[in-house]
Formats: sequence, structure tokens, C-alpha cells
Amino acid sequence: MPFAGTAAEAVAAIGSLRALELREGDELIVADNSGTVPATAGLTVVAAAAERSPAHARNVGAEHAVNEFVLFLDADCTPGVRLLDAYFATPVDPGVGALAGEVVAAADGDTLAARYGAARSFLGQEAHFAHPYRPRAVAANLMVRRAAFEQLGGFYEGLRAAEDTDFSWRLQEAGWRLEIRPEARVEHRYRATLAELCRQWRGYAAGRAWLARRYEGFTPEPALARASRRVWQRIRDPQGAAATQRPAATPEPAASRGPAARDARFLAIDALLAAEELVGFLLSNRPRRLPEPAGVGFLLSNRPRRLPEPAGVGIHVVLVADRFPMRGDPPVALGGARVEAAARPEWVSVDVARRIGIAYREDDGAAARAVALAELAISHPLRCAADVLRRRPGDPRLAAIAPAAVRFSRDPHAGVQAIGGEGAQSVARRLVALAGSRRS
Repeated sequence: MPFAGTAAEAVAAIGSLRALELREGDELIVADNSGTVPATAGLTVVAAAAERSPAHARNVGAEHAVNEFVLFLDADCTPGVRLLDAYFATPVDPGVGALAGEVVAAADGDTLAARYGAARSFLGQEAHFAHPYRPRAVAANLMVRRAAFEQLGGFYEGLRAAEDTDFSWRLQEAGWRLEIRPEARVEHRYRATLAELCRQWRGYAAGRAWLARRYEGFTPEPALARASRRVWQRIRDPQGAAATQRPAATPEPAASRGPAARDARFLAIDALLAAEELVGFLLSNRPRRLPEPAGVGFLLSNRPRRLPEPAGVGIHVVLVADRFPMRGDPPVALGGARVEAAARPEWVSVDVARRIGIAYREDDGAAARAVALAELAISHPLRCAADVLRRRPGDPRLAAIAPAAVRFSRDPHAGVQAIGGEGAQSVARRLVALAGSRRS
């Protein structure tokens, strides 16, 4: 269980965990992402302090687990006593990498925002399995085979949202199957205030925009487009559209039956969240208060070009890479270095990613790119014009590398070193030219 709440909330979360019916060898682990979880008999509390994100907390917790399967359970979910037995009521095929337990709305929500979340039930697993791009699962209630988890390197860290969708898609790309266990249910408590709900929605949208940058062929559909499509379906086929609004096997939440679901206030929240979603599409997908790359740690690389040892103590190096860090690479010690990488590899070395500061181009949202591009254009218009003219087909656009160029230009004592193929070398040359430097 990843946890990042208050001490009082920690006590409640621990209580729900300890209520689970266990068998010999089962273990309970809380990954403390906020420093508020008290030591408690009967479970293991591990600190997950390198980053404030559920992905980091889940990975740290999994690193301390020893069994063949690891169940990830969010702290705002209440499991049934026999949840673990429900997962294994049907034998798990060896080709299944993860089992998604159902997430239903808790019945005790007493605020408008909580009732809205329960009515919309947007964490229901069956709806996510019907995703038009590829089946996905939320990690609020997700059982993962350890072999599959280790093969993928766990959840991508350095993200604030969509890490579970990405994990589901990478799992399937690696050849594992994703199956649903509707009988393995937990009750989820939705956000209690509109402010929390809006913040969550912006994060979801930033995550979906990140997925669009990472996965070719995936385009996030804005809420307005989804609503328009539903209206058109109702016009064309009123009975059929009503039947497809929710998967048949998923019971409709109690809060969605009766006047509450038709309340004009719910429609107003729909409109508010649609606006928040548009804002979120522009934002970066990095966790809040994530520190800038520290520039210390280790580099793993098996790229064709061997990275030389630093020329001297105190010299700062910016490494430009494509997909970084690949797992299984031999370690090369680096002092005073950070990385500008295009994207994460399919199977990431999480340990290395935690030890060296990495800024991923795929994480930069549209707003960050626009601001950085404007800063470059105002400060160095001729360099920007030259970059546009010299860019070769297939190279990233100036807007895509603008945040990296701004970071590099603000570090006048840094040298640059490309690791990898021609793509990384081309970006490194462009960063140097945009910064007006001969550093290399």
C-alpha cells in the first residue's frame, strides 16, 4: 500500500490492511511516502522518500516483498476481508502478468464531490478494460506477478499520473496478459471536495497528454468530444446508447440511481472538469515539487560510444541520450552529471534512474514547451531561426527541445556529451548551438 496522507489517515489505512484474511507466508507492507505512518505490529513499514509519487512508493514496497504475486492497494480503498482469496478463486494462467480487481464506489460519501465521483465511478476496471486503444487497469487494486513486474522494472517513476495505464500497456507489449477479477472488489472513497477533484482531474489530463506523447496512435479525447459523441449516440439509438453507457457486468453505483445523478449540479461539475481537463492537457506530468536533477549518481550505458571518465573534479556534464537508462548496462561512475533524455526505455533500470538526475523530453507539457520556446525566441532569435532551418527530417522540433535548451543555457559551466546514436548526437549539437557555446 502506497501512503501519502496524515497520521490519522494512516491509522485508518493500516486498519483496513490488517482486516484482510491472510494465509501463511502472506505479508503486509506500507510504503510511507509522507513520513506519517507509525510502526505497527503485524506489518512492515518502509520509507519511500526519494519522490512524492504513488509509482515510487509502489516500487519501493514491491522491492521489500518476497512472494510470487504482489497486490497493490491504494490507501483510499477498503478491501473485503477475503480479497486475497477472491483473486485466486480461479487458477491464474502462467501467461497472465497482472490481475485487475474491481473498484466500486464506497457508499458513505456525504459531500457533493464524493457523490459525483460515486455516480460517475471513473475508476471501474471493466470500463478501463474496454479502452479503445488497449485494455488498461488502475493500480488502486492490482495484483501483479513478480516475474512480470521485475521484467518491466516496475512503474515508471518521475510521473504524477497515468503510470498505471502505462504499466498495463507495457505489460501487454512484453507479451503478458492482463485479466480482470470482478469478484476481487474494493470500495474506493472518491475525493471529498471540488478543489481536490479538480486537482485530480488536471493530473489525469496531464497523464493522458503524456501517454499521447509516448504512444504512437493514442490521442486523448477531451470530455467535450466524449459528451458530444454520447449525445449523438442517444439521438441515433436511444435504447442502444443507454445500454452501453456502463459495462453490463458492472453494477451501477447506488448514487447514480435516482435524482442525484440527474442533478444539475452534476452537470455543472462535468463542465468544470471539462475545463480543468483542457488545462491539464497543457501541463507537464512530473510530480509536484519534484526537485530539479541533482546531477549526482551513476550512469549505466551499453551504447556504441563509450563515455569517457570526467576530465576533472567539479566539471559538470550534461549527458544527452535517447532512451535512458537501459537495464543490464555496466555501471560507469559519474560525478556532477545529469541527463537530458528523449524518453524512458520499455524496461527501465529504476535503481539507476533514482541515482542520477534525469529530465525526460516526453514529460514536458505543451505549456512548458511554449514558455521555453518563447524565452529562446526572445533571447536568441537568430539561433532559433538557424535551428529551424538546419533541422533534419525526423529530428524533434525546436519546441520539443526548448526546455532542455533553456536548462542547458542556464548552466554556463556544463559540458555536453552525447551517448547513443545519431539522434542523441544531433540533439546535443543543437543544444550547444542554441546556448551559443562551444562546450562539448
